[in-house]
Amino acid sequence: MALKVPKQKTFTGPALIWKRVLAFVIDMLIINFIILFPFRTLFQKMIPASLSIKETFELANSGELNSLVILISVFASILMMLYFIILEGRLKQSIGKILTNIYVVSEAKEFKFWQLLIRNLFLIPVFPFILLWIADPIFMLFTKGNKRLSEILSKTKVVGEYKY
Repeated sequence: MALKVPKQKTFTGPALIWKRVLAFVIDMLIINFIILFPFRTLFQKMIPASLSIKETFELANSGELNSLVILISVFASILMMLYFIILEGRLKQSIGKILTNIYVVSEAKEFKFWQLLIRNLFLIPVFPFILLWIADPIFMLFTKGNKRLSEILSKTKVVGEYKY
């Protein structure tokens, strides 16, 4: 005699904040290793380790490094944005999201490039996008469904599947 066990039901809901934070940390570690690591030797040549903090600060303020640092920062930002845009656009998940079993959905069913771009503007290290480093987490804590400001503007959200 076979037992009839009811199937487990699932529903989709907002991703838990701890899963989102863990996914972001994983993605940043991957980005740091793959994208930013190659620039370390360049920065070490530009700023010798033997400099004191005061000398490093004076060198940074002298303007000699500003244009190169800005160029490298913009290039690295573009690469970081491409990481998220390509993975979230094609798979609806970054590697961190895959490991935490959460994914991105669009209100329009299909992602449009502008949505993916707006979602990831916080990665650009220039004003006013740096303000998103503060605004996005604050919005996530106080909005329904834990949505970041950039998710509200891009009409996207991060969700997970839950069993009951």
